[in-house]
Amino acid sequence: MLAPLLAVLSLFQATEDPPRPTWPFKAMAYNVLYDAPAEDIEKSLEVIEKEKPDVLCLRELTPTFAKAFRKRLGKEYPHTVLTPRRGTWGMGIASRHPLLRTESFPEKPHRIPGMEADVKLGGKRMKVVCVHLMAPGAKHIKTDGLLESLEKNAKLRAKQGKALMERYANEKAPILLLGDMNEGRQADAMKTFATAGFTHSCDGPSASCGNTWPGANTALPAVVEIDHILGRGLTFSEARVLRSGGSDHFPVRALFNFR
Repeated sequence: MLAPLLAVLSLFQATEDPPRPTWPFKAMAYNVLYDAPAEDIEKSLEVIEKEKPDVLCLRELTPTFAKAFRKRLGKEYPHTVLTPRRGTWGMGIASRHPLLRTESFPEKPHRIPGMEADVKLGGKRMKVVCVHLMAPGAKHIKTDGLLESLEKNAKLRAKQGKALMERYANEKAPILLLGDMNEGRQADAMKTFATAGFTHSCDGPSASCGNTWPGANTALPAVVEIDHILGRGLTFSEARVLRSGGSDHFPVRALFNFR
């Protein structure tokens, strides 16, 4: 008699338990400035610590910033791959959730590196792609003037955007694409992302976005939106430019969930 009774009670409990809740995850993209002094590094770390993103894309990551990050936030982000470098090419992905694999790759046709990681979130797999497209004013030849550099780099970013979309054309898992794109939403690379099915986090509900450069380390107002969070196979419920930190870029964060 006891066994049938337990079976009935077990069935009753199973039907009465509420369904497993779903919740939005939080992503952040942050160019932390390759030559930031120690006090500004701490200000940038304060923003990250306060926001507690589930997944964080870091660009212009230096050995000094990486050391400070691990000291202050290493326990909060046990699943982290950082490849710091002097200058502007350092990068990293920090996650509160398991990283199944990570890979660095050149953002063709240039050698500036990007990073991707397969992240396990709530029992599902998502690909995170952390990028830094070519800076508008970067010189390829010493004799190039500003206008010539702007034109060359706009064309280069367009090629980088196409190469990225070719890289992920057959990817079935949801993709979170984020970082310093060095261009606005109406530029060629960003249009390529939209054509490939990526939605912009700031186009979703409850968005409070806007220009991201220059950032908190200057008294000048931000004049361009060049840091972005996009997704394919994801739904964004909120996005925000955070008007704080210690970098020449404001960080961007977004809430998302799986479709």
